[in-house]
Amino acid sequence: MTKLTRTGPSSWSFEGELTFATVTGMLTGGPKVDPTKPAVVDLSGLTRGDSAGLSLLVEWLAVARASGGVLRYTGLPENFARLARVAGLDFLNSHFEQ
Repeated sequence: MTKLTRTGPSSWSFEGELTFATVTGMLTGGPKVDPTKPAVVDLSGLTRGDSAGLSLLVEWLAVARASGGVLRYTGLPENFARLARVAGLDFLNSHFEQ
């Protein structure tokens, strides 16, 4: 099961897979970003991811930016971080909190 849960006024927690099979349902269900404060999505519950999952994270960043907001990610599993590096998405690192 893939789920994005609001855990605070500007924070969310992700659980499950970010794969080709799951991202379609997540496109419109992404975090709602308030332009007055940064939003954070905790990805520590990510169990599996692929290039489609990376694309979704990039899309959420673009949506947040278009609304004048800032989106950050935290808790990215190392295997998914490696996939981002291999895919040439190193710019994503600037959107991850340690």
